[in-house]
Amino acid sequence: MTASLSSGVSAKPAPEAFRWGAASAAYQVEGAFAADGKGRSVWDHYLDDLDLAGPGMSGAVAINFYDRTQYLKDIALMKQIGLTSYRFSISWPRIIPDGVGPANPAAIAHYRQFIADLKAAGIQPMLTLYHWDMPLSLARAGGWENRASIEWFRHYADVIFYNFHDQVDLYVLVNEPLVERAMKQLAEQRMAGGKATFAIVPPASELPGALRTFNHLLLASAAAKKSFDAKGYPGRLGVALPLFPTLTAQRASPADRKAAQLADGVMNRWFLDAMYKGSYPADVLDAVASLGGDIDVQPGDAAAIHAADFDYLGINFYSPLFIRRPAGAAANGYAAEMFIPEGVYAAYNGAVRPDQFTALLDRIRVEYGNPPVFITENGAGFPGDDEMIDGAVNDRKRCRYLVDHIGAMKSAMAKGADVRGYHVWSSHDNLEWLFGYGSRFGMIHVDFNTQKRTPKLSAGIYSQIIRGKAVSAASCERPS
Repeated sequence: MTASLSSGVSAKPAPEAFRWGAASAAYQVEGAFAADGKGRSVWDHYLDDLDLAGPGMSGAVAINFYDRTQYLKDIALMKQIGLTSYRFSISWPRIIPDGVGPANPAAIAHYRQFIADLKAAGIQPMLTLYHWDMPLSLARAGGWENRASIEWFRHYADVIFYNFHDQVDLYVLVNEPLVERAMKQLAEQRMAGGKATFAIVPPASELPGALRTFNHLLLASAAAKKSFDAKGYPGRLGVALPLFPTLTAQRASPADRKAAQLADGVMNRWFLDAMYKGSYPADVLDAVASLGGDIDVQPGDAAAIHAADFDYLGINFYSPLFIRRPAGAAANGYAAEMFIPEGVYAAYNGAVRPDQFTALLDRIRVEYGNPPVFITENGAGFPGDDEMIDGAVNDRKRCRYLVDHIGAMKSAMAKGADVRGYHVWSSHDNLEWLFGYGSRFGMIHVDFNTQKRTPKLSAGIYSQIIRGKAVSAASCERPS
């Protein structure tokens, strides 16, 4: 301080260390479905009551991550990899079992201990408030389609901020509204017993309800941010959006290109325009108006979302989406479906296009004012890539995916994209929601019968990247 005063120049804060991390979600990993007075979530209902992921597919045990004896071993593995950040979610029905009532001290104590254990290992917490585990009582009251959800979430967020502001400086308010909505539609289709299709792009019949949900989720996030700021807590808050560059086939028709533009409006611009421009995209509003239905966008909603001034943008990137107009759809109006062109290399979660990751970050920099960004999820799973052979899992395809996408991110950063951290989805193999345990995304293999953990090839390569060692896709072909 003396030097600054004598020179008349204020000392600049040290640059923030880049956060290298991985991510998980409470319902997918914790198990302990009734421990410490936990209430029921809509996912307990979907999988345990209704068997929507198939017989025996449940989050009741998952990977036993709620158990401290187990998670301490997992934290040791994460430290061994070199993680400096861990993004995890807190279960809303653990903290407030009925969704809106008093807080549960046992759950708060558990998560405070978990955060302390992370930090003792040199790993910074990135706390997600909402990663889809809506309390069942609130889901039955309409969930995010009910405008009352704004106040439900603000109350829950206030409980989290009050109990964790002394331990946490980085929060994700909500995760992937778009994909959660698609998963809800899939669950409802399975409950109805009809044809079930996982459609990230909402079909026309679902568009009004989807936009209503998205508006309420963004307003709830803004209300939580406003409350946090008013109390003067230290820390940064953002939302984690699944962003999907929209592509068309090589010989796309004008109708296909229009479908892709509107899909971009629904999946990407609906969120980004409200957050960074204070308005919803006119083409999407026009399209949904022609369909009818109540989207509950009231005057001032988008402006209130913009005024929240979120501290960073969380980006979940997996793949672009190829979009076309469905066969038989009317020539005008909203209609879009996703597809993968023949011959395109793809993972479980879409086409593998690291160049589109760079393009997305370029777009955020150029069109939306270059906000601070944390990559809150990036990863992939491939059929046959996670086989245990002679005690090892050489997941070469995932390894190449991570190397190439981290390279793509660094290319965007070299052009000025303000990226502050990167989190692999996922740290561990886990429960993939309505798809059960059949597809794996983790860097740490989990034997779901014995709970044995085995770090994969991708964990070792990611460790080298974190430590600054030069690696390439070819490094994935030479497991040590």
